[in-house]
Amino acid sequence: MSEGQQPRSGGQDVLPEGEEQAPPGIRTMAVVRWALVGLMALAAIAAWSHHLATRTAAAVVQQQKFICPMHPQIVTDQKSECPICGMNLVPAGTSATSAAASADGLPGLAPVELSADRIQLMGMKTAAAVKEKLGTTLRAVGFVVPTEDGVVSINIRYSGWVDSLPVVQTGQLVQKGDVLAMLYSPELLNAQTVYLNTIKWSEKRPSGVQATPVGNDLERDPRLRLELIGVAPEDVDAITASGQPLKTMPLRAPSRGYVARKSVLKGLFVAAGTEMFQLADLSTVWVLADVHEADLARVRVGQKATYASSSAPGKKFAGRVSFIYPALNAGSRTLQARVELPNPRLELRPGMFGDVLLETGADDAVVIPAEAVVDTGQHRYVFVELGGGRFEPRAVKTGASADGKVAVLEGLAEGEKVVTRANFLLDSESRLRAAVEGHGK
Repeated sequence: MSEGQQPRSGGQDVLPEGEEQAPPGIRTMAVVRWALVGLMALAAIAAWSHHLATRTAAAVVQQQKFICPMHPQIVTDQKSECPICGMNLVPAGTSATSAAASADGLPGLAPVELSADRIQLMGMKTAAAVKEKLGTTLRAVGFVVPTEDGVVSINIRYSGWVDSLPVVQTGQLVQKGDVLAMLYSPELLNAQTVYLNTIKWSEKRPSGVQATPVGNDLERDPRLRLELIGVAPEDVDAITASGQPLKTMPLRAPSRGYVARKSVLKGLFVAAGTEMFQLADLSTVWVLADVHEADLARVRVGQKATYASSSAPGKKFAGRVSFIYPALNAGSRTLQARVELPNPRLELRPGMFGDVLLETGADDAVVIPAEAVVDTGQHRYVFVELGGGRFEPRAVKTGASADGKVAVLEGLAEGEKVVTRANFLLDSESRLRAAVEGHGK
């Protein structure tokens, strides 16, 4: 505005010289324009948020798939039954960890839910756990061995040569007094000569003349000296009767038995102390029964025992536990109980295996059929019926068994029902379900 120029009336701003006044409403339109831009931005953000929420919901819906444990190709969006086997479909996203945890800590197993038709198709049977007195016997595996006092080692007490061997073979039965070998021994010839000279001197001694006192019976009795070095009494009698020493001395069996070992040959030189033969008397034998560590408390000396072998079908041999060995076998975790059995007809031969039944008495226990227990070597478990077609694998600790039944020490209560038939089919389905659920994790 030039000097001396007055402002316009109406209170309007005075513009500098050369500038024009903005048209009315321009400022209002600018405000409206920016407001519209803000509204459009808010609408875009809302639309994007809705799009993200829709995609998340669709992903969740897509993850909720149901699959058949027996037929993984059957996949649906709704929980139903498998059109092939009739099993209830399970969520494909269930983790194997939760399945294993629900299976009572048993790895690789999961609870199973079956329809009534499926249960009938499998031919499943169940039995209730009951508390009763379990059997009176304990079964063990036993094998026959000779008794220790029935084994005789035949050694000679002088040196010499084996002149001849009668027909004596390993395994042959010999009687007491039978000749096993003929031996030539210069040492024995000298002993026989001394014996015969002593007899002759005693016969020529005048009556009433006493023999010179000696210090012991061995020097007074030359016959005893011959018997102590191994000459049989009947051979001493033969020497006395003939008055001549025997050039070869018989080696006789000291008792009845079977030749378990033959250690000499004809013409062999043998020194004093050499084992010539070993005889085993099998009229009485031992059966060594392997008792598992868990059953040791049920075995004691004096118990009645019965041995049965496939070599004598239908026949049982009765005896008693005569000894329980103190040491446990570290490999098999078993202890041996010794049963003594008479064997007059040689029906029990060393090396035979068979079943030993020990009468242990009856104990109160929670009992289930033995076929209900699934034993993998590392775990023992049963399938417990929960009702409504649901079955749960459960680990158990078992005890003694008898008559097709087994005692359950831990893991099962009286009255609970366990699967006794088709449990291995149920085990397969449980493992497959756990594997499928683990795959869908």
